[in-house]
Amino acid sequence: MPSLLAAFLAAGTTLLAPPAFAQALSEDDFLSDLPVVVSATRLRQSLAATPASMTVIDREMIRDSGAWDVADLFRLVPGMYVAYNVDKEVVPGHVVSYHGMADPYAKRMQILIDGRSVYTPLFGGPIWSNIPLALDDIERVEVVRGPNAASYGANSFLGVINIITRDPADVQGKLVSLSGGTPGVDATLRYGGRAGAMDYRTALQLRDDAGYTRDGEGRYNDEDVHARSDDKRIANLSFRGDYRVNGIDELQLQFGYSGGSRQTGDYPNTNPRRDKDVGSMFALARWQRDLGADSQFSLRAYYNRDRLSEDLSQLVSPWFPVTIGGNSFLLPLGVPTPFTQALSHVAERTDVEAQHSFWAGESLRLVWGGSLRLDRVRSTLYLGSEDFKSFNQQSVFANAEWRPLAALVFNFGTMLEHNSFVGTNASPRASVNYHLTPTQTLRATLSRAWRNPVSYEQEGNSRWLFPAVLPPAFTTNAYQYLYGQNNLRPERIDSRELGYLLELPRGGSLDLKYSYDTLSDLIEMYAFDCCGTAIPGTVRTFGNRSDASIHSFEAQWQQQFDEATRIHFGWSATHIVRDSGSVPASAAYAYDRTASRHSQNMLLSRQLSPAWRASLGVYRVGSLQANSGDSLPAYMRWDVRVARQFKWHEGDGELALVVQDIGDTQYREFYADNVLGRRSFLNLRLAF
Repeated sequence: MPSLLAAFLAAGTTLLAPPAFAQALSEDDFLSDLPVVVSATRLRQSLAATPASMTVIDREMIRDSGAWDVADLFRLVPGMYVAYNVDKEVVPGHVVSYHGMADPYAKRMQILIDGRSVYTPLFGGPIWSNIPLALDDIERVEVVRGPNAASYGANSFLGVINIITRDPADVQGKLVSLSGGTPGVDATLRYGGRAGAMDYRTALQLRDDAGYTRDGEGRYNDEDVHARSDDKRIANLSFRGDYRVNGIDELQLQFGYSGGSRQTGDYPNTNPRRDKDVGSMFALARWQRDLGADSQFSLRAYYNRDRLSEDLSQLVSPWFPVTIGGNSFLLPLGVPTPFTQALSHVAERTDVEAQHSFWAGESLRLVWGGSLRLDRVRSTLYLGSEDFKSFNQQSVFANAEWRPLAALVFNFGTMLEHNSFVGTNASPRASVNYHLTPTQTLRATLSRAWRNPVSYEQEGNSRWLFPAVLPPAFTTNAYQYLYGQNNLRPERIDSRELGYLLELPRGGSLDLKYSYDTLSDLIEMYAFDCCGTAIPGTVRTFGNRSDASIHSFEAQWQQQFDEATRIHFGWSATHIVRDSGSVPASAAYAYDRTASRHSQNMLLSRQLSPAWRASLGVYRVGSLQANSGDSLPAYMRWDVRVARQFKWHEGDGELALVVQDIGDTQYREFYADNVLGRRSFLNLRLAF
């Protein structure tokens, strides 16, 4: 870390020089409040009162980061691992995972947008490239760095990301954003207006994403690697309207659609390159009544639908190579069902939730509520039927903030859930925050969280039927690829956390965190024999096969030096140990390699003059090997953004140049095939 810090500060010396228009630090700067967040307990709290360490990424950081898409932002979070386009077969998206344990689906993270879960129930995790959300529509991102099932239930396992979108009242008028360069081409159009008592905004985004643009073909670590086929053509449409019914009631309506095609596959033989048709939509309605004195009641309902369709007939060759009597030849077997038709995977979620927050006394605040959820999934290939399979869940939750003394804050909470896969579980949390001084806080937290198995793990059933009998036995025409045994327990994490928070001038902070987490009943894929398959002992299934522990120390420093200069720094050290009593590990579940032992990030931004702004980002990730990924060395990436701001008629404009990985290190993410070298693009924004 010292070498990174020295290199970064040396490169930023010019940026840190005081500008002529900067103001001197005043006594009032030491009275600045920390950001107020809602994602830790569902109550509005200062960072000094929350039961968890958090990272807040605001609109200024989003702009200065030069991110190409939403997932890029989470490189700024200590302990977070981000990689593009990691799945080569089913879900064409990114991975965003905290404290390692990453796989192509990142099933152990809860992702919320305005409180709406985008966790897909078929495979788990979100499909990042299929979320109808433009960077310009994000107000801020709140990241809870640790389990938070007491507030958001199962699957809030390693952490929670809550993306909060912009209030339509704050984006009145028109916005045009045009980007083009190595990563692709993007055009975003947004209009915000008012119709009577309703403020609304609507946005259209068209994107042609080039994915990994470097040619990875050749040899790497004595293995063949291939150029990626991962271009994406995306069309996003979104709407949000906030209607003020009267002085105490407000109705919020949201709608979004994302559709287009994604390239997938990596080489011609076993996984041919092809297009996948992907679509996603959601609708949300929220009614809220203001009961006064920081007390509200809300009722929210939403519906999500994700769809992936593709022709997989190329995946299975109609010819099978066999050798008899020293002679080799191809045996005509034909294309098996279900590959003889176009296949689709559909996941739907309907969720209704009620929530009530109120003061129960001068020192006690409470929030409580409950929800009903219905998930429906369909996949002929992975669930063995064209019929929908259902998952039902009911939950109740409560969180309390109690301040018996001015220097003492207790947070207590729990979520009680019952679902059709694993029955009933409780997710309790208790924490105490002690203010050593008005600017220094110590925190201790104990919590438990769960991850429910997804449909693919619990009830997967992929059986291929060939027109002819199969070798080597030549007695059946069936090949069983996957079979879920409907016997999985939920994964469990028990977390202990100690934290220290120092409030600094101008809303800055230094956040230190140590955590020790024990993970039980981790779900892993393995091969077994069943179902009368042609090749015994090769059927894939899932079981609770491992326990593990995670030790982590993190530091996060955010500081506004003056009106012109701002820095964000994050550092993480993570060590994962797989318990010796677990089932012997395969190479795919070497958990100790799934997290970088040391990682750092920095973002330094500077308003050079009233018209010019520059920022410098540095991201260092140590060597690791994600689950189902390749063993990859450490890398260090430097990003630069330079922007010219100007007035345009009666509006504002900005022309920015972004260069990612300016040193062209050609580092690799998740797979050896994923080579991400220097990428540059221009962005023009016009607001009027």
